[in-house]
Amino acid sequence: MERILTFCKKIIDETGQEHLLYYWLLKNKEKEDAIYGIEIAKYQKETLIEKEQIASLSTSESRVVELIQKMARGNVTPMTLLPLADDFLSA
Repeated sequence: MERILTFCKKIIDETGQEHLLYYWLLKNKEKEDAIYGIEIAKYQKETLIEKEQIASLSTSESRVVELIQKMARGNVTPMTLLPLADDFLSA
């Protein structure tokens, strides 16, 4: 599986601590058509705090990139990736 860093964003949580959010486009090309997914990782300084991924979200790269852009604008964290992706799939 290929990981392509799409966004890196600095946020400050409710306690005033600074975190970095990394948004990755995942590309799985085992057959003819690629399947795209998302990974979000949250770091405090250089320590990984949490990470979540959905490896198989869509065969449309542009649709997944658009979703990643929306998630980055909304400061989506790994904890909220799964429910938001579920909404994306049901739309």
